[in-house]
Amino acid sequence: MKRSIAILMAGGLAVLSAPASAETVLTYSSWLPWTHPVNTAIYIPWMENVEKATNGRVKFRRLPKAVASPRAHLDAVRTGQADAGMSVHDYSPRRFAAYQFSQLPFLGDKAIHTSVAMWRTHVKFFAAKNFYKGVKLVGMNTHGPGMFHHSKKFILTPADMKGQKIRTGGPIPRNIVKAWGGVPVRQPAPKSYELLSTGVVDGITFPFESLPSFKITKLVPFSTYIPGGLYSSSHYLVMSESKWKKLSAADKKAIAGLSGEAFARHAGSGWDKINDHGKKVAMAAGNKLKIAPASLVAEVKKLSVAFERDYIKGANGAGVDGAAILKYFKAEVAKLSGK
Repeated sequence: MKRSIAILMAGGLAVLSAPASAETVLTYSSWLPWTHPVNTAIYIPWMENVEKATNGRVKFRRLPKAVASPRAHLDAVRTGQADAGMSVHDYSPRRFAAYQFSQLPFLGDKAIHTSVAMWRTHVKFFAAKNFYKGVKLVGMNTHGPGMFHHSKKFILTPADMKGQKIRTGGPIPRNIVKAWGGVPVRQPAPKSYELLSTGVVDGITFPFESLPSFKITKLVPFSTYIPGGLYSSSHYLVMSESKWKKLSAADKKAIAGLSGEAFARHAGSGWDKINDHGKKVAMAAGNKLKIAPASLVAEVKKLSVAFERDYIKGANGAGVDGAAILKYFKAEVAKLSGK
C-alpha cells in the first residue's frame, strides 16, 4: 500500500513539474531597423498575431542585429542563423527570375491588390516549383507604386534625366534611368540618406513610404508620379523548415491561417497605410508632387514592352510560362481593383 502511494505521488509530481504546454521560440532577423514602418506595420503585427493565434505556444525573439545582408536572408533562415526573416525578390534576380513580373511599370496603385494578385499567381504557377528550397514560405507582397524623387527638379521628360545620378533598386528603374541618359547607382536602401546628403546621387526611386522612413523627405522635395507606378518591388517572408516541421498540428494550422493570401492582404494593406502616411509627411514638409504628363507615360510604355519581353524570356528559362503569368496577374489585379 505504501509503495502504491509512493508511486502515485511520484507520478503526480512528474505531472506538476511538466510544462502546461510546449513553447517554441523563433528568432527573427530583420535588416531594417525595428522602428522602420515596414516592421511596425507589417512584420511585428504578424508575429504578434501568430503568438495570439497559438495561445503563446509560438513566440518570436527579435534579434537586435541582422544576421546577414538583405539578399542573404533566405539562406540565413535555411542554414539556421535565424528562424524567420524577409527579403526582396529583386535582390536575387537569377534565383527569382519567375517573380520579376512584380517589378514592371503600371502594375497598380494599391499594394493590397497587387499583393493578393501576386500570391494567387504564385499558387497557380509557382507552388509546384522548388524556388524556396530549405525554408517554409509564409507569404509575399508588393510595396506601393515606385516613383522618381529628385533633389532639384521634376522628371517630366526623358531629357530631364540626362546626366542625373539616381539611386535605384531593381533592374526596372535602373534600366529606365539608363535608357534616358541617367546614371543608375546601385546601393542598399539604408544608404539612401548618406548618398543624397553627400551629393553622391541627385535623386532616388522609391515609394512614398521610404521618404520619412529613411529620413530623406527634405533631401528630395520634387516627386514625379507615374499612374500605376513607375515600377514595383516584391518581398517574401520565410520560416525555418526544420522548426516548422517540429510544430504541433494545431500551431501549424494557426500559422497557416495567417499565411498565404491572408498574409498578402495583411502586408499589402500595411504598405498602403504607410505609403499614404509617407505622402502626407512629404506634403506637410512642403514637398511637391506632379503627375507625369502623358508624353512621359508613353515613353515608359515603350520601355515596358521590352521589359515584358525580357521577363517572358527569363520566366520561360526558369521553367514557367511568362506570357500566361503576365496575363493572369494583370487580370487578377484588375478584378481586385474593380476595373
